[in-house]
Amino acid sequence: MTVRRTLAVGALATGLLAMLAGCGSTAAPSGTGAKASGIAPLPLATSVASIDGTSWAVVEMGGSAAQHNNFWELFARPAKADKWALVTPLGVASNGGIAVAPTGAQSAVAAFLPSQGLTFSPLATTVNGGAAWSQGVALVTPGLGQMPDTLAAGPDGQLLALTRTGEVQAGTGLGATWKSLTNEKALAKTSAGRACALTSLTATAWTATGTELLGGTCTRPTRAGIFALRGGGWQAIGPALSAAAGPVSVVALESVGPRLAAVLAVGSGSGAAVLVAWSTNDGGSWTLSPALAAGTRKLESVSVGAASSVGVVLAGGLGETIGFQSASWQSLPTLPAGTATLASGPDGQFDAIAVHAGTLTAWQLSAATARWGLLQRTEVQIPYGSSS
Repeated sequence: MTVRRTLAVGALATGLLAMLAGCGSTAAPSGTGAKASGIAPLPLATSVASIDGTSWAVVEMGGSAAQHNNFWELFARPAKADKWALVTPLGVASNGGIAVAPTGAQSAVAAFLPSQGLTFSPLATTVNGGAAWSQGVALVTPGLGQMPDTLAAGPDGQLLALTRTGEVQAGTGLGATWKSLTNEKALAKTSAGRACALTSLTATAWTATGTELLGGTCTRPTRAGIFALRGGGWQAIGPALSAAAGPVSVVALESVGPRLAAVLAVGSGSGAAVLVAWSTNDGGSWTLSPALAAGTRKLESVSVGAASSVGVVLAGGLGETIGFQSASWQSLPTLPAGTATLASGPDGQFDAIAVHAGTLTAWQLSAATARWGLLQRTEVQIPYGSSS
């Protein structure tokens, strides 16, 4: 199956078109990220799930980023579907990356991360699994940081955005209006920030009851750096880490219904590891997974499924998954070549989503043979040279 990927701009408002003219592809510098983490920078390839089980996967396709021929693409699969569909909103070059935040069953907000001259992040919304997008003049200024969880959706069209300058903004009306909540430096100076020696912000989320959450990197990690806006101030709510050897970074923070999942990169060098913390009461208490030894292997992708299961891809074709509050990680057979991320499937398992240039392949693990079987192959027509 071949899918045409063009940069048609007719759906965007005239004022936005003028602002986008000439914007291309080299990633803009970010003031946020896991600066002190042993597993850095944070990977943009990811997948998340809506509460109804619709899965969204973000992967990089095309050619060299140095030649501006890389394009980030968004794919979706409804809970009962057996195939992935290309659903990247049209209108903006996606070389900088895409952040996606589910807002409900088959509904989501997608944002383009800054690249080259693009200093803001345009937003698009969908209510039908990406089959159609609404693209108005809503945007985040300055643009979002270069992390997968820099945009989060809360109740009644509320949004939370972490910008590339470390500012946290709260949006209403799905981005129609914005106001500043805090910033990296201000939060680091609070009692909660000082307690863990917060160095950067890395993630945003909302609890099921509508509380704003932030995740970050801490170098004095008595607790993981997770903060909740309560009573007009930011409170530390992350799980206690009694034996963290080195910095701790929140690399993913996702709320699916009443379940909250935080993926933590702990330590550095040969002692680096990955942990998952789950909460069902807005961070009042946490269940910690066993540590997954990562060592010096690069963390290439983190994914959170509909049931708050977690999948990670490590360099060397290594894939690991863990179910909600499970006592052990499950090692997957060597991942198919080019696997960019794991993505939650309709049966609760994770598919392997692999890319090579303009080809995406989805692989499903057979329980009978413990081998990867090809689920689909999709050719995406990449507009090489359009962003140079």
